[in-house]
Amino acid sequence: MSTLDFVDLDALRATLASQPGAARLTSVDLGGVVLGEDALSTLPAQAAELRDPRAGDVAVLMDRRPMTGPDGTELKQRVQELLGEAGAMRAVELGNADADVHADPDTLAAAAAGVDGAALLVTVGSGTLTDIGKHTSHRLGGLPHIVVQTAASVNGFADDQSVLVIEGVKRTTPSRWPDRLIIDTGVIAHAPVAMNRAGLGDLLATYTAPADWLLARFMGQDDSFSAAVVALARDRVDAVLEHAAGIGRGDRPALKALAAALTLSGISMGAAGRTAPGSGMEHTCSHLIEMTERGAGALHGAQVGVLSVFAACLWRRVRDAIAHGALSRLRFPDHAEMRARVGAAFASADPSGGMAAECWRDYRRKLERHHGLADRVEELVADWPRLDAGVERLLGAPERLSGALAAAGAPTRLGELGIEPERARWALANCHLMRDRFTIADLAFLLGLWDADGVDAVVEMAERAGAGV
Repeated sequence: MSTLDFVDLDALRATLASQPGAARLTSVDLGGVVLGEDALSTLPAQAAELRDPRAGDVAVLMDRRPMTGPDGTELKQRVQELLGEAGAMRAVELGNADADVHADPDTLAAAAAGVDGAALLVTVGSGTLTDIGKHTSHRLGGLPHIVVQTAASVNGFADDQSVLVIEGVKRTTPSRWPDRLIIDTGVIAHAPVAMNRAGLGDLLATYTAPADWLLARFMGQDDSFSAAVVALARDRVDAVLEHAAGIGRGDRPALKALAAALTLSGISMGAAGRTAPGSGMEHTCSHLIEMTERGAGALHGAQVGVLSVFAACLWRRVRDAIAHGALSRLRFPDHAEMRARVGAAFASADPSGGMAAECWRDYRRKLERHHGLADRVEELVADWPRLDAGVERLLGAPERLSGALAAAGAPTRLGELGIEPERARWALANCHLMRDRFTIADLAFLLGLWDADGVDAVVEMAERAGAGV
């Protein structure tokens, strides 16, 4: 069930199945996508198709934020009116009066309790609400789930993963594909423009994260890299950048193109079985900022957009250093040194030590794999030119990324998002310590390029490219 001018899911599945390494990929079990004007009007028919009327009512999961729909009515009320045609319905509201919702254990438990016993779950909201909805659908044994997307703000609507808060740390965890994803361009156009600009920012990670994924394979960390999945993630992204100014103006064709590209990026992450096609250094750094924020904080995608420029700059710096022989000086720090470094990095954010312990559990696995390369440094040096040619095809120039943000009227500096320079530098310096994923920040650290002076050098590069702290 997809619009014909967007994506044929059966054809997409067949294409992925025919690619080398297809056995490593995850089945794309997204039930259907409806993208376009008046897509919301399809909700009653889809709810009737998915819900067994003998099994229970329809639960509508949402926060407390008022939203204006394309016809000027309150969107969530309109959704409930449409669902009334499908039978009994209940509203499950999460978060406080300020619509501040986090995917933490208490909120997840409240969502499951509120939805339990329903025959169908309908989530109305943007990224965090959808993550909670997908998790709830999975937690309740595969409860049928329709996502009504309310902004083109992130790429996580169309996959089977959810970003949850565990011990104060943001973790991507398996959840469940939506049975239907409804993207009404009228609804998207009525979202706050900052949210759609944030979607452009999230999309910029597809110009840095795939290079990190390829690097992880080269460094013996993750052999799952798939060129076919990267091609899917990058499909339509260039066109979005070419029309970035239209996103800032709220032009519906530009917003439809943005939503389509974000959906394909999300599907690519689901197919890969991990977020690597669209999440690398720029996301780990953003997650650290979010883990230490006070209050609601900045939009995730807005942070990712600016941090993608920093990641592209770090890639430029590391490639230049390796061209001058830096890879032969690859370090292999021991566990004691790195455990102390992880503890020190997160002590101020969480004096209890829980955050540091959670990060160390992930980081130690990455460190252990790295030590397996100790006898292969000469081989890595010899093979680097081939890897470098591969990342050259994947990377976007930092100037191009910052130019797209500027064209859309999106923030190009972290300070515009309320992030203090000290916190930004802390997140940049420590993002590689957060999780079991190898990115360009890991390699920079292991080459001795990611100390305070190295962070300052990349900040200066980003300034010259049109972004900054």
